[in-house]
Amino acid sequence: MSTLPPLWLDHINIPAQDPEVLAQWYAARLGIERKGTHVVGPGISLFFKKGAPLNAGDAFHFGFRVETKSNVEAWADAFGVPIAFDEDDFFSARVRDPDGNVFEIYWDKN
Repeated sequence: MSTLPPLWLDHINIPAQDPEVLAQWYAARLGIERKGTHVVGPGISLFFKKGAPLNAGDAFHFGFRVETKSNVEAWADAFGVPIAFDEDDFFSARVRDPDGNVFEIYWDKN
């Protein structure tokens, strides 16, 4: 088997009832720039398309990695959510947006 080149997740498309409203929600809460129906920041590109929200709950979610456990705690406090996982090598909080999409803010020791 040949060795495949590495992959990076560059962006994600998210269906939204109102793409501009949801883009503004993310931009305001993550402190990044909104450009119409997408938001961008260092290492972040989220695109919102008109469509039925996934409503998949925890079955489908995306994650934002941070550098320390205390960063996870700060984001959890900012969103008013509890810590979801507290393990020796993984620490996270999960946030649900107004359309029901879930994302995780996490620290991973590895």
